[in-house]
Amino acid sequence: MTQASRAGLEFLGATQSYAGGVLQTRAASEYRAAEPQPPVAILERKASVEHHLADSAAWAFDRFLTRWVAEEAYVRALPAAEAARDHIISWVGSREPAGSLTLNPQFEAPEYWENGFHLAPGGWDGHELMGPAIHELVFGYILRPGGVGAVRHDENLNDQRHVSARCAPRESYERIIELGAGTGRFTAALSRTYPEAKITAVELSASSLKYAHALASEAGTAVDWYQAPAEDTRLEGGTADLVTAYTLMHEVPTESNQEILHEAFRLLAPGGDLMICEVAPYEEHDAFRAVILDWETENRGEPYWRDALTMDLPGMLRTAGFTDTRSFGASERKYPWITLASKPLD
Repeated sequence: MTQASRAGLEFLGATQSYAGGVLQTRAASEYRAAEPQPPVAILERKASVEHHLADSAAWAFDRFLTRWVAEEAYVRALPAAEAARDHIISWVGSREPAGSLTLNPQFEAPEYWENGFHLAPGGWDGHELMGPAIHELVFGYILRPGGVGAVRHDENLNDQRHVSARCAPRESYERIIELGAGTGRFTAALSRTYPEAKITAVELSASSLKYAHALASEAGTAVDWYQAPAEDTRLEGGTADLVTAYTLMHEVPTESNQEILHEAFRLLAPGGDLMICEVAPYEEHDAFRAVILDWETENRGEPYWRDALTMDLPGMLRTAGFTDTRSFGASERKYPWITLASKPLD
C-alpha cells in the first residue's frame, strides 16, 4: 500500500478504538449513574439508554464515529486493494496449492446473501478483491484495534479465535467441517489446535475462498475450501466428528439458522460434537452493553443481529436432534460465547 492508504486505514482503526474505549466507557458510566434499575427487555433497554443519554456528547460522538468508520472502511480499503491489484493477483496465483479449492459458480445464493454485510458495497462478493480487502485491510487495520460490536477496544480478534478453538470438548479430532469460514481466520486457529484433523471449510464468498486458500497454502496448511451455503452444503453426511461455526449465526435469519443446525446434525457422525462461537445473548449483558450490541442491527449492516441474540438456540438445537447442550463465555467478558452440543450415538 501507499503511505497515504495505510495512514488512512490506521486513522480509522485509531478512531474506532477511541470511540469504543474512551467515549463508550464514558457514556456507560453516565447511563449507569442515571439509571440504577434498568429494564430487561431489549427494546425497553434501548428506549431507556436513548432517553437518559439524549444530551450526552460521549454517547452521540461514539455512535457517530462508529457509523462513520463503518461507512468509510470500504471507501478506503477497496481503492487500496485495487491499487495493489496486480500484486495481489500475482501473489494468490503463485502459491503452491495445499489442500483444495472447490468453487461452484452455478450455486443459488440464499436471499439473505444480498443484504450487504457490514455495509460492504455489493455484499461480501461485491468486489473481486473483497477477500483480501476484508482480511488484510478492514480486519487488519480497523477491526483488530477493537472497540466495535462484540470486540472491545483492548481485545484481539485473532486471539479470541484461538481461545475459542480450544473450547471444543475433545483433545483431538479426525474430521472437522467449518461452516461460514470467511477468509479462514478461525480455520487457521482450528488447524493449529488440531493439526492432525482433516478440515473442510465451507463459505459462500468466492473472493474469500480464493484468498483463504492462498493464505493456507502459504502456511503449508492443507484445508479443503468449498463454496456452498451452510444450510445445504451437499457434503457427505455422517463423516465429521466436529462441526463448527464462528460468528455465522448473526449473519443469517432465524429460519436459516434452524436449517444450518439440521445440516450440522446431518454432517456429524453419531457421537460427534457441534461448537458454535457467537455473541452472547442479550440476557447475558447489562442494559448498556446490550444496547451497544443491538445498535448493530439497524446501523452497521447487521440485519439479523437482534434475531440471533434473542432466539432460543437451545430449543433450536433440540429440534435439530442435538443433546448435551451447554453454553459459556470463552472469557470473563463472555465473548466469544461458546455453545456445545452433541449428536446422540443412536
